[in-house]
Amino acid sequence: MATESLTQPVRRPTARPLVDLRAAGITYPGHSTPALSPLNLAVRHGDLVTLTGPAGSGKTTLLNIVGLLQRPTTGSYLLNGIDTAKFDDGERTSLRGRLIGHVFQRPRLLPARSVLDNVTLPLLYAGIRKHQRNQAAMEALDRVGLADQMQAIVRVLPGGQQQRVAIARAIVTDPSLLVCDDPTASLDQAAADQIIGLLVGLHKDGRTVLVATRDQLAAAHSSGRLAITAGGSSMYTEGP
Repeated sequence: MATESLTQPVRRPTARPLVDLRAAGITYPGHSTPALSPLNLAVRHGDLVTLTGPAGSGKTTLLNIVGLLQRPTTGSYLLNGIDTAKFDDGERTSLRGRLIGHVFQRPRLLPARSVLDNVTLPLLYAGIRKHQRNQAAMEALDRVGLADQMQAIVRVLPGGQQQRVAIARAIVTDPSLLVCDDPTASLDQAAADQIIGLLVGLHKDGRTVLVATRDQLAAAHSSGRLAITAGGSSMYTEGP
């Protein structure tokens, strides 16, 4: 089956990119202007790639393609060497849950539930037993510096801590790829620096990270940068 080679985290060195977009883009029916102009992007295992561009340039659309939330209408997207066009909706959902962690501009947490409940949610959906869910969640919370807040109700936490909860939830399944859509946009500079520092640390741990951000700290530690212009053209540069 095509998905067999994708069922385990893949952060080992390999010549094959983890993410390989080939003239991938999206144009919605009835629209003459593409939501994302066709572009090429190869992200290697263990890379940290920053994505920049003005509002409306297609950054979120690109991340949605990489994160298996949308299908490209032109070109192709290979995930660990396998064309994602081969996946049906059920396979895409399953792979997204196991291999890809998502961090959005706003945390998208359950505000009336505890930190622990929020972080264990992906594992609950995956049918993991409670003891194992809680153990994995505690390890993820320790990684983001919130081990002492696991019983706190999310809505009482400041924005920076809520985003750290969202990152813990994104990494609790030990995904191969972390996709982050401008996760510091609504934070003050001190909280933003902490979040970017955390993402850089996860990259140094060996995780592959693709992050849309305006923060120069991430760019300074990145393996590459993809800049998309308002007109839809793009340019990729290696290194900081």
